[in-house]
Amino acid sequence: MTIINTPYVTCVDLGGTKLAIANIQNGEIIAFHQVPICADLSKDDFNAFLISEITPFITNACQGICIGVPGLVETGTGFVIEVLNIPNWQNVELKTLIESTFKLPALIHNDANCFTYGIYNNAKYCHFDNLVGVTLGTGLGAGLILNSRLYTGKQSAAGEFGSFPYLDGIIEDYCSGQFFKRQGIDGLATFQLAEAGDNSALAIFAELGEHLSNAIVQVVQAFNPEAIVFGGSVSKSAPFFIDTLQTTLQNKLPPSVFNALQIHYTQDTKTALFGAYYLFQVEVISCD
Repeated sequence: MTIINTPYVTCVDLGGTKLAIANIQNGEIIAFHQVPICADLSKDDFNAFLISEITPFITNACQGICIGVPGLVETGTGFVIEVLNIPNWQNVELKTLIESTFKLPALIHNDANCFTYGIYNNAKYCHFDNLVGVTLGTGLGAGLILNSRLYTGKQSAAGEFGSFPYLDGIIEDYCSGQFFKRQGIDGLATFQLAEAGDNSALAIFAELGEHLSNAIVQVVQAFNPEAIVFGGSVSKSAPFFIDTLQTTLQNKLPPSVFNALQIHYTQDTKTALFGAYYLFQVEVISCD
């Protein structure tokens, strides 16, 4: 790791299948690394894995560490309650662990909240006072910007509509990577077939769009946002499901509500890292 003298923040985006780490300085990434994770590790082994991956990014210029976790987090204490996709990593005093290991301030947030705050601080979306960020990957996560403020709830669970009951399961089962897994098909292979114009693959993504729109209707009716922005690995296939999603929304929402709603998607895989950076600026540095 190159020695750095200008202050920076180490930001971590922990997903269901991969771990991304970046040092961000003045809003720019100056170092980046991404590795797959083993979701079957024991709690202690996963802690050790996380520490070992973060360690090379820490120098004397590091101001602190912000980690986005794909699960329930007590933001004030940095206590990780549960992470569904990493089943053994529960009840983790993560803030305490990170701060005692690196002797630096640490901020722990839900990963979807990091993504949403990253969206909100993007010049393309910062004019929206009320928006919903939705991450479509191994699972489905969501964050809320309400009246220009990130609303997380007590355990960072606000907006997590992926857990709402739907059909024979929950929304996440039909609106994330789980949608492909349930059918015993490979999401990436299906995406590649859709790119080649395969009608069966295109029909699968159209079905995904319909399921997703059924979920979004509930969110729009609950929060009446100005915009919904999709991100995550599944959002790369948005061109194949966005039309169906829009059509279904139009049929299910009052015209005035639908016409005032904007649907966007981003294929920027580093949005959550930037969100972690901006959250650290607001919640840690500005409070010093």
